[in-house]
Amino acid sequence: MPADDMTDPAVGAILAHLDTTVILARNQAAKGIYPAVDPLASGSRLMDRVTLGERHYRVAQAVREHLARYRELEDIIAMLGLEALSEADRRIVLRARLLERYLTQPFFVVSEHTGIAGASVPLAVTLRDCEDFMRGRYDEMPEERCYMRGAMEDP
Repeated sequence: MPADDMTDPAVGAILAHLDTTVILARNQAAKGIYPAVDPLASGSRLMDRVTLGERHYRVAQAVREHLARYRELEDIIAMLGLEALSEADRRIVLRARLLERYLTQPFFVVSEHTGIAGASVPLAVTLRDCEDFMRGRYDEMPEERCYMRGAMEDP
């Protein structure tokens, strides 16, 4: 899109005709998050309870809420540090950062270049893992252990 401007009229005209959009973001790539999908800017008209089912919809919304709150707090964290946040906000930031890394994907097609084996995670496992993140099961886990892996129970 022209100059990464999502408000460009041409972009709006094109997006209005699509059912699903996957928006790639330079800031995700700068953080080493691959694929560099912006989960908040991306979306689908099919993301509803009827199409996805109650559990999938609930988990997806909760993950998006965590990531959105983290994005809201990033400026405060940059200026004042994590300690300036309430305990509840620190917990959300921690879990959002873990989720952000968990949502990276080691692709099979680049495994020989990265040295990281490709992984495919079934939807039921992804939902379970995301629920566990939001319940705090992995709060003590270092972020790098969530990066470019398959299911959380995989070694």
